Amino acid sequence: MRSLPRAAGFPAMSVLSCVIVLLTAVPASAGWEEDLDALLSTDDEGERAELLTRVLDEGPDWTEVASRIEGLSFPEAYVPGVPVLRTTVCIDTVERPWVLAVPETYDPETPTPLLLVLHGGVSSADVEEDPIGHVEENELAWLAEKQGWIALFPFGQAGATWWDEVGMANIRDLIRTAKRELNVDDDRIWMAGFSDGASAGFAHAMIGPDDYAAFVALNGHMGVGSLDGDLAIYAPNLANTPIYATTTFDDGLYPSAKMRGTIEMAQAAGGDILYREMKGGHDFDDVEDELPGIARFLDRHPRDPFPTTIVWETAGKDFGRCRWFAIDEVTRVEPAPWHEDHNAALVNDRITVGFQPDWEYEGEGVLIDLVVEGDYPAQNMGLLAGDVIVRGDDMDVPDMDALNAWKGTIERGDEFTLTVTREGETVTLFGRMPPPENYNIFKREKPSAAARVSYSANRIDVDASRVGAFRVMVHPDMIRLDEDLVIAVRGEVVYDAPVEPDLEYLIQNFLDNRDRRLLYVAEIAVDLP
Repeated sequence: MRSLPRAAGFPAMSVLSCVIVLLTAVPASAGWEEDLDALLSTDDEGERAELLTRVLDEGPDWTEVASRIEGLSFPEAYVPGVPVLRTTVCIDTVERPWVLAVPETYDPETPTPLLLVLHGGVSSADVEEDPIGHVEENELAWLAEKQGWIALFPFGQAGATWWDEVGMANIRDLIRTAKRELNVDDDRIWMAGFSDGASAGFAHAMIGPDDYAAFVALNGHMGVGSLDGDLAIYAPNLANTPIYATTTFDDGLYPSAKMRGTIEMAQAAGGDILYREMKGGHDFDDVEDELPGIARFLDRHPRDPFPTTIVWETAGKDFGRCRWFAIDEVTRVEPAPWHEDHNAALVNDRITVGFQPDWEYEGEGVLIDLVVEGDYPAQNMGLLAGDVIVRGDDMDVPDMDALNAWKGTIERGDEFTLTVTREGETVTLFGRMPPPENYNIFKREKPSAAARVSYSANRIDVDASRVGAFRVMVHPDMIRLDEDLVIAVRGEVVYDAPVEPDLEYLIQNFLDNRDRRLLYVAEIAVDLP
């Protein structure tokens, strides 16, 4: 296993040098350039509002402002080549760690790719105790250093998973933090992950791919974001961003034999997926053999910031945007003939008792750290946190490997016993595995709207299904501002007029996204009857 160096004598919690300027008071104006620089550097909402008003009052041309934003400079990176531990306060007010690794080759004058890496086991109650150690042993961190990419590692837990509001906001905020401090190539930001991290890659590609050029999903399940996160996600959305996906034949969670059908369904729906099946189990011990292929795939897939076609489906405005197009309203009418549901049915025959072990326990047996709430055998049979499992039926259980071996002897619907030690006494608990059940990988609880959109020669064509309102974001690299923009829905023109650049919109959009490549100058909102 390759590892990255650790900073000698470096504190456990460290803060990178940062371009943030803390203003105690907004000084008298020295020109719109200085005011804009201060605006882009402050986090204080009051200062931001005052500085924005000042820039707008000074009236610079939008092209000058765009040029200054595109030419932002960045300081030297702090400790390049060494993973640095940071903390952030998430929107639930909980402080969580994250790690940023800047490669030895980083040049603050050169836009540098960024690889966002998501770990597995994100539903654990505890956050990673040794984030630096995790990164040092991570093969994707080694790949990023070798390729000269910045690597960013968020750390989640139950209540801040990759598919809930807290975890998704954390990912978004950390990318923007990295963009403020480092010269990140906006068109080469990739998300990669293993297990839960891979499942998250599928989900983010289907609900919000705007920041990303491509995804890497190693041994994941594309339905987890819907099944566990209650997200309304749709396979046709995978057409907009390429994915490198793998499964392994002997994976106890997501074996190739089961996942193959979900991949084929998504590909039939238009998903841009390069899929590989590999030998091995869930831990994917041969992942090192995949690294060259992953590197080639990502290098070949920079983001297309202005794709000429977009396919997007959503159940609501929260996840209605893809690139330069956004669905703002879903109507309850009959869908268009081409608007069909793409889903896959699987059989849940997984043997899950319903507890989390204490991985630090070194005694005989398996110590129960947490019993999962819900209709699980552990809950129903009375297993308690603090119990130590010592037998499964007639098999001794000295450790987790033995417990997993026992689980391999039972099937869905079987009765079983667990023998535990509890407060010095031996207790036998009786349970039954639930029977096998069929399930769809995507929940369908709300109607969805879908659109197939394309643009050419200052004309945007929208084929809409159940779309009540939508927006188009305008960029001068996409639309000629000296000509009328025509927007047609199912062949009927709904907009035909010039687009006037809006300086406030341009600046505010950048403050929200920190994307120097996508400095939209206006947006056009269209309401449909």
